Amino acid sequence: MDTDAVISPPQPAEADASSAARVGRIGCVPYLNAKPLIYGLEGKVALDVPASLSRNLRDGRLEAALIPVAEYMENPRYQIVRGIAIGCRGPARSIYLASRKTIPQIQTLALDTASKTSNLLARVILAEFFRLTPRCQVAGSGKFCDAQLLIGDPALQARDRLVKDRYEIFDIGSLWQQKVRLPMVLAFWAVREGLDPVPYQELLTQAKQDGLQHLDEIISSQTILSKETAREYLTQNIRYQLGAEELTGLLKFQQLCVKHRLIPQTAELKFIT
Repeated sequence: MDTDAVISPPQPAEADASSAARVGRIGCVPYLNAKPLIYGLEGKVALDVPASLSRNLRDGRLEAALIPVAEYMENPRYQIVRGIAIGCRGPARSIYLASRKTIPQIQTLALDTASKTSNLLARVILAEFFRLTPRCQVAGSGKFCDAQLLIGDPALQARDRLVKDRYEIFDIGSLWQQKVRLPMVLAFWAVREGLDPVPYQELLTQAKQDGLQHLDEIISSQTILSKETAREYLTQNIRYQLGAEELTGLLKFQQLCVKHRLIPQTAELKFIT
């Protein structure tokens, strides 16, 4: 396997009107940042946290899912939908460490069981750029930690309260961008092997296009953030591209995970053709 080359995905094909009739069970995260990716598919997509989506795709209970990139790094047997991801290039807003200590003082870290990618990313950043290997445990175990990782809508909802309570907020996207100068890819669509992936490519590409064209509607209907903050979050914090720069950032992330022995090797990226 060539671990030094990035595979650039081809351009997406035109959507087929019958795509929806030719796809099986699809799973997606319930978070605000994914709403533009499933526009028009509401009620047809199973919503669950990233870890559960990964498990259900792996076990055959889903045919396609928006999975954390860490799931693919551990099980590179899926077909990746071209051109679509959830990521960031700078502050992510919904992935951060909350702590009353400075980063160099962090010795224990509570991880979020909902997403392996965010957990790996936090550990990579601390190890590679701050030379820290804090003792990690599951959030909610009852033991106090110097810092806690929060992700998704719960992170968005807790952020102002934590700031008011004098917690330091260390945005994972900001830390990655400051050190690496590349986008970070957090999740992408994956289709199980052995299936015809083309209908999924067509359907999900169309859903993304429709969602980005109807952001005003998505922003107005959500209740997580104020409209202004939601607009900033969905248009400036979150990126939905999966192009050459994003793939370079993803490969860098994989390489750092291998370097710090968090995964055994980098995974070849296999896109739907």
